[in-house]
Amino acid sequence: MDNFAFLLPVILFAFGLTFLFVGRHEPRSAPWWGAGFLSAALGFIMPVLPEAIPGPFRSVVADTLFLLALSFYGQGLLAQFHRQLPVWPRAGIVAVGIVASVISTLVLENPTISLAANDLLTSLCLAVPAFAVVRHARGLLQRVLVGIVFAIIADSIVRNIVMTVLNRNPSDFETFLASPYAFFMQATSAVIGILLALAALGCVTLEVIGRYKDVAEKDPLTGLFNRRGFDRLSGQKTTAGAVIVCDIDHFKRVNDRYGHAAGDAVIAELARILALEPADGAVLARFGGEEFVIFLPGIALDAALPVAHAMHARIGSTDWSRIGVSAVTASFGVAASRSGDLSIYEVVARADRALYAAKTAGRNCVFTEGERLSEPRPPSARAVA
Repeated sequence: MDNFAFLLPVILFAFGLTFLFVGRHEPRSAPWWGAGFLSAALGFIMPVLPEAIPGPFRSVVADTLFLLALSFYGQGLLAQFHRQLPVWPRAGIVAVGIVASVISTLVLENPTISLAANDLLTSLCLAVPAFAVVRHARGLLQRVLVGIVFAIIADSIVRNIVMTVLNRNPSDFETFLASPYAFFMQATSAVIGILLALAALGCVTLEVIGRYKDVAEKDPLTGLFNRRGFDRLSGQKTTAGAVIVCDIDHFKRVNDRYGHAAGDAVIAELARILALEPADGAVLARFGGEEFVIFLPGIALDAALPVAHAMHARIGSTDWSRIGVSAVTASFGVAASRSGDLSIYEVVARADRALYAAKTAGRNCVFTEGERLSEPRPPSARAVA
């Protein structure tokens, strides 16, 4: 039992340090989890401190540390699920718990009341955030995390009820520290605590990976996929479909006349406009500079062409003066996949050639693959400038 009593704080302390380290990369929830596990580790150290330190004092300190630990867990849980709750009510629970521990331990000298009050209030510290996030759990790991949190709450309540009904709560604190109750509490807390740490660490790790994936695959200016993100996402879909390539006309003139900040604003606004049109499952990416690529999986050329025309029309009807520039136009090239295509980039290449034809035709128009300049096209696709 003594070895176990030493082992549990070491395990929790290691998890606490791990979360604090991970918090350098995920500062929202990881530091709260780390603070919670460090507080729990210190709480479980109390029973193994030298007997020269009075048992009641160790009990009050342990109760306080456990209240803080579960409060930190609760805050970490809220941060993990991007939820917020007022801090003061939960701080009030901790304050009430500390006062209850002092009174029941130092004044009444009643371990039964002390244990019951601490179990109830620590459970409440975790239950309030748990009920706030339970509807927002997405994915297996998040659901497991929430399930373990409720297991902690149930363990604390059921264990206390069982021990009280069986009248196994010790009569004094020195007896409690060596009692089966204390060992049972440590055993169940160890198992569930380790499971909680592993589930929370998994969620935090996925959060970090997702964040770095966004950095690697998203264009920071527009929030759209970059070429790497386009490669990954389009590779997960069928290569059958259509590609629309869009390029801002005379973009260098925008930068030269209004400055690069205005040029960035134009790119961001055009990205927003393009994102309004694509169908479900579309992959929209900024390939660099002022060029955008839209992949429409499962869409034939005759279905993709109206999408391109709608984008073209929306750009033409936008009031660009609100971002400080005059009218902005764009050219479009549209192509569809063929049975012999080996990758989506063969479709992109044909759409690029159609875009080049649109530029040659005078810009501010929509061309499809293989279309010749002499062929009549809808009025909305004719060059106007």
